[in-house]
Amino acid sequence: MLAPIVVKRRDDGWEFVPSTTLASLMIGGFVAGSALYLYLSTYFIRSANTLFGVTLLLAGVLIAAMAIRAWRTRNTPLNVKNGGRVSYGEQELCAAGTVRSVRIVPSFGGEVGDCEVRLELADGSQVAIPSQYFAGFKSSEHAKPFAKEFAKALGVQVSESH
Repeated sequence: MLAPIVVKRRDDGWEFVPSTTLASLMIGGFVAGSALYLYLSTYFIRSANTLFGVTLLLAGVLIAAMAIRAWRTRNTPLNVKNGGRVSYGEQELCAAGTVRSVRIVPSFGGEVGDCEVRLELADGSQVAIPSQYFAGFKSSEHAKPFAKEFAKALGVQVSESH
């Protein structure tokens, strides 16, 4: 099985990026979905059901925007610096030494059983990872390999919320 996340050890810390396979599948899925909705919208716009066609057109445009976002962020790294500072690209998520644990929590969106990985800070608050590549997993079992590697880079434990 191919790993969805590539972990690289750097002199100044750790870098997490989506694998080429994951990025390609995500972008390809969005492009295919967008193309399908845009194609179907032309059929309904030309028929008597114009409102439904416009709705499909808007959905196709939204999915195309998701493909563009996936393309633009496919190489944006999630970094853990040696002192524990966590950043996504140029955006700092957590200051050095503030992460208490890496948590696997139920996803706020999606299907029942979906999980996401969050950072629990010393003050008890949680920080979500803003990337769509690191955001959601189908189960806690799917999230554990990434969470363990991320916790290892931070020098903290993994915990789960149900």
